[in-house]
Amino acid sequence: MNDNIFVPHYTPSEGLNFNLEGIDRQKWLIENMLIMPKHEAWLRREVTVRRASGTTRIEGGGLDETAVGKLVNSPTGKRMTDDEQMNLNAIEAYEFIDFLSDQPDIPIDELAIRQINRLFIKNAPANLTPGVYRNGQNKILGFVTPNQGDVPGLMRSFALWLRKEDDMNPVLKAGITHIHMVAVHPFWDGNGRTARGLATLILQRNGYGFRKLLDLESNLFDIRDNYFEAIRRTLGSRFRPDYDPAHWLQFFSFTMSVHAQLLANRLTDWHRMMQKTQTAGEEAGLSQRQVDGLMFAMRVEKMTRRDYIEVTETSPGTASRDLAGLVKKGFLSAEGNTRSRVYQPVLPTPSLASERDSSQLPLLEGDDQG
Repeated sequence: MNDNIFVPHYTPSEGLNFNLEGIDRQKWLIENMLIMPKHEAWLRREVTVRRASGTTRIEGGGLDETAVGKLVNSPTGKRMTDDEQMNLNAIEAYEFIDFLSDQPDIPIDELAIRQINRLFIKNAPANLTPGVYRNGQNKILGFVTPNQGDVPGLMRSFALWLRKEDDMNPVLKAGITHIHMVAVHPFWDGNGRTARGLATLILQRNGYGFRKLLDLESNLFDIRDNYFEAIRRTLGSRFRPDYDPAHWLQFFSFTMSVHAQLLANRLTDWHRMMQKTQTAGEEAGLSQRQVDGLMFAMRVEKMTRRDYIEVTETSPGTASRDLAGLVKKGFLSAEGNTRSRVYQPVLPTPSLASERDSSQLPLLEGDDQG
């Protein structure tokens, strides 16, 4: 049995350290930002959709975030296309990853890696053997992967490294995890999705989860040409055990730093908009339940009565009365008949322009507003 532990060798740089410092600054800001738990749950649901859509579109999937969001709410038992099934698989895989993130007693080992792959390519043809190491050569876009006979030993030493407690920065560990999974390419299919999922798991397990609101997958899809080029430049044309992941780590850390900054900006904008909405609702005499429903409508841009019932946990009758009140007071517009009516937010301008928007509630935990 090969019990040699994987030892990554990379060349440090000032640019890499700069990126890591920037990530830590945004991490502190995001972790200390005031967000109501129910609002955070809404945001996490959006992140799950963006992760699924992003990671599958990188692999050639065609469903954008809107389509995947609708898919999540589609009736059970509906016959799925291959693209739809791939996204549903991704959602289930990320739910498992989020679960593992909160279970420090469950090791991130070969069993975990294989289960993640199994979930990503569930329902794939039997010859793709979900969750089972490949038994043949796998050449991807001109890159020659290791011989299939070497895969078990490579994955065993890799898993030993993953389980080892060390002082490596979690961002670097996540980046190395991603590139090494791609380099070994241990499965017939789903290696890229598994690599991205594992990177997310490493970050979340080691204190860099950003409240589980980071969705690198969608960002990598937006810059996928640069993403693929960074992988090619790092690995070359064939697997080499002594490859230097420095270029990849520079790309990965920079991408994560930019994405963390964008997330912090979005959360800041969200917080301020929620302040404005709360103020406008109180001035208009809305119930807190109606304010919550209005906040959700503003987040998703439109909602149905079914959405309102789910978000506010109220009865259909109460939901109908609440929505009618919101329409009457000019906060929502309604389109369509009763069964398919869609509500869109139309907030009164004077309330939203109030000078109270950025001074009434603290943005960060511990802020003293005097």
